[in-house]
Amino acid sequence: MQMSDIQAIVLDLDGTLLGSDKSISPRNYQSVKRCFDSGIPIIVATARPPRAANQFVQNFPFVDYLVYYNGALVTCKSKQTQLHISIPNEICQQINQFIELQAPQSFISYEVNDSWYACTPIPDSQRTHFGLRTNDPNPEIMNNDLFSSLSPTKILVQGYSTWRDIIEQFGDHVNVIATDGGALIQIMQKSASKEEAVQWVLNDIGVKPENVMVFGDDFNDLGLFQMCGVPIAMENAIIELKNCAAHVTDSNDNDGVAVAIERFMGVINC
Repeated sequence: MQMSDIQAIVLDLDGTLLGSDKSISPRNYQSVKRCFDSGIPIIVATARPPRAANQFVQNFPFVDYLVYYNGALVTCKSKQTQLHISIPNEICQQINQFIELQAPQSFISYEVNDSWYACTPIPDSQRTHFGLRTNDPNPEIMNNDLFSSLSPTKILVQGYSTWRDIIEQFGDHVNVIATDGGALIQIMQKSASKEEAVQWVLNDIGVKPENVMVFGDDFNDLGLFQMCGVPIAMENAIIELKNCAAHVTDSNDNDGVAVAIERFMGVINC
């Protein structure tokens, strides 16, 4: 494929576009902006909720489509449209009971369309696993009435090592992804994934997956890598992602996104 065939770029945030200090480097910014200025749509696809992702992409006002929660929520700013996929209440209750029986020491929280809830306060020792910075708010403590009616966008579980049990038990109903070295379990409704969400966006903008360059670093990017024509893994990515990448670029702390864009896309002066 000619790099001039690239008609869209999909960017993960944590471990990819963002450095370890959770900032976007000037070099990464300039490279992505040049691509946009040359007519290539930029799509951000992250596990983060809107409130946590938007603080980073507010510096990218040219990003129109944003995929949150690993694909459970997609928004288009220009059209003011969104796609939202939540976990049915009954399945949520069953998963919660199962985890509490199997691993009572684990911490469970629930994302509901950009609000974050838990039954107990989040331990300070576990804040980093949720990507929280010092001043970021904790989840809201919910009462039994709210909990019993919950239909969450995403369930987060920290401190549960045998997460494959959840797949065996509930795999017909939900997607289960372990990220951050297995420290954080992310559960979404079965049809919610980054690749399904990006496909929805591509249908909207009229671009084929084979004409998409995607950047990522973790398990939640695997489906995208298998779907898109030019998958680029970060140097800090998991080995499974590197194995199905077209190219492995520098790490997220060494402007890996910009390095790959400059290397591959320079031919179209993007």
